[in-house]
Amino acid sequence: MDVIIVRHGVAMDRDEAREQAIPDQERPLTPKGRRRMKAAARGLADLANGAELLFSSSYVRAVQTAKIVRRAFEDDIGYRETPALLPHAEPTELARALSDGPSMPSVLVVGHEPHLGRFVGWSLAGQSKELVELDKGGACLIRFEGLPCASGGRLVWLLSGKLLRRVG
Repeated sequence: MDVIIVRHGVAMDRDEAREQAIPDQERPLTPKGRRRMKAAARGLADLANGAELLFSSSYVRAVQTAKIVRRAFEDDIGYRETPALLPHAEPTELARALSDGPSMPSVLVVGHEPHLGRFVGWSLAGQSKELVELDKGGACLIRFEGLPCASGGRLVWLLSGKLLRRVG
């Protein structure tokens, strides 16, 4: 299974959200974040050919990012929100969510740091430590021989949002 891990695009600043009494989970993408994510999503669609399902955190910025990515796939990809992509979730929860249901050759997940970095660390080294930090709009591909498991993944590529925008 190929798991393409995507960090949400640039969102409203935390301090600005606090000043406006907007809870963290409701912080939206900024206009600049939307523009950049649209270009990065075109690059993702080129690289993630054959992806069948997109999982997302339920936080507004992740849902907005996932919608932009789905549009780049011309909405020809399934969509599911899961608490396994919330910032406090354990990597094993995401592995379980990806393993439930029919087997798929390729999926995308949209979430947050440091959770995504911990999932990468768990997938590659069996430890829930951040081995990488994806920048906003950045992504990586981890390939598993079967279902996601600790130390069972291999990093195929890791791209910043800027490089994804160039691919697109």
